[in-house]
Amino acid sequence: MSGRKLHLWLGECHVHAGIRPGDIERILAEEPGAELLVHPECGCASQAMAFAGGQTHILSTEGMLDFARSSRHDRFRVATEVGILHRLHGELPNKRFEPVNPDAVCRFMKMITLEKLRDSLRDWQFEVTVDEEIAARARKAIERMVATG
Repeated sequence: MSGRKLHLWLGECHVHAGIRPGDIERILAEEPGAELLVHPECGCASQAMAFAGGQTHILSTEGMLDFARSSRHDRFRVATEVGILHRLHGELPNKRFEPVNPDAVCRFMKMITLEKLRDSLRDWQFEVTVDEEIAARARKAIERMVATG
């Protein structure tokens, strides 16, 4: 409808797609009152909303932190890539966060390390170039985001 030529890609994040509705069913069978924190891109998000009731929260990473911080609960089951658990535990050490699927590991995300980032910046490695028109539009979006929040 936009009149633009679209390049459609039927891809998905293999890790998020691997967190399945069966994982939610298993958690609810084991622990019916489990507080579920779910990234919206997970393959189980609609199942979690439909069957987990009021204890299911579809949230961004920051939303998960804010919710857990203000929640009276001290234990949460988390449906997303397990790397987030490190941050959740680090920022809220008095609360327990457990993965819905402990195998939800992204090997691509694990390729980025602080040392590699440091070396990249220090040695000017891995330069990424972006078309100026696209960069200008992206810059506007980032500036609006930073200005509002």
